[in-house]
Amino acid sequence: MSKPLVSIFTANSNSGKSCLKELVEKYSDRVNIRAVFRTEEKAKWYRETYQNVEIVTDCDADRPESLNIAFKGVNYALIVTPHDHTRGFSDDAKLTKNMIDSAVESNVEYIVLVASFTVNHPERMSILSSRFAPSERLLENYSREKGLKWTVLRGGVFMENNLWNIKKSLETSVYKGFDVCVPYIDTKDIGRCAAVCLASDNKNIQQHNGKYYEMNGPERLDGYQIAEIISKVFNKKITYEPIQMDKNSFPEALYQCFSFMMEQKDCVPFGNDVKDLTGLWSSYENFMRDHYNEIVLNSN
Repeated sequence: MSKPLVSIFTANSNSGKSCLKELVEKYSDRVNIRAVFRTEEKAKWYRETYQNVEIVTDCDADRPESLNIAFKGVNYALIVTPHDHTRGFSDDAKLTKNMIDSAVESNVEYIVLVASFTVNHPERMSILSSRFAPSERLLENYSREKGLKWTVLRGGVFMENNLWNIKKSLETSVYKGFDVCVPYIDTKDIGRCAAVCLASDNKNIQQHNGKYYEMNGPERLDGYQIAEIISKVFNKKITYEPIQMDKNSFPEALYQCFSFMMEQKDCVPFGNDVKDLTGLWSSYENFMRDHYNEIVLNSN
């Protein structure tokens, strides 16, 4: 019996890269893998690193006619909500729709979508939630109309987005951050969860079908606790200094998100989905140690 073909689009996203690595290292006996990229430049490292992975390039979600090659002959697909800073947030839902539509047209049986917890609070985080909510509804519609199976991984607050702040704290001995307390998630764990779902047999896919999994880390941390972790990992005393949320100093999307997280400390879901799916859970200390050299080199 032939192995199902899994498409990862885009494979150079943080969660896509992690999913690809996990599928290659743990599940290559169960699935064949296709890694999809917008450009050959983005694919170069992957082409050199993963000799047994099919590499597909020139697939741009803004050009629907280019997407067929990403999903042709594919059984299961990981779709990571795209974002290009030059395009802004407004087109993200449309681009994701193009990807999902193309996958369904190519008869993909099962889609894992990387989305966001912000859909839980559309009235307070309207800009960010608008990137993801239409895609979730589209999957639900395709499930009813065409029998599509799907799973949504709702990403929380990413550890990676705080790397610059951690580096800066080593230069100044002060960690500056908003007064929030959230269960930061390493995007590596999101990719691992995606790999578990995509490497499932039909019976286990049915168990994941129609599920919204919340992607969060193993501990809720405030700024003081993060400063303590930085101090421990890098052997340097770091203090925490809360920063104020000035609406005029931040993009509206970030203002909506962080002002709400400051106001409602438990708005980011805190559950066990990551651990239940993978048996693994990356702490913030794990994350900093994994990125130790990168942080130290860039802070000197």
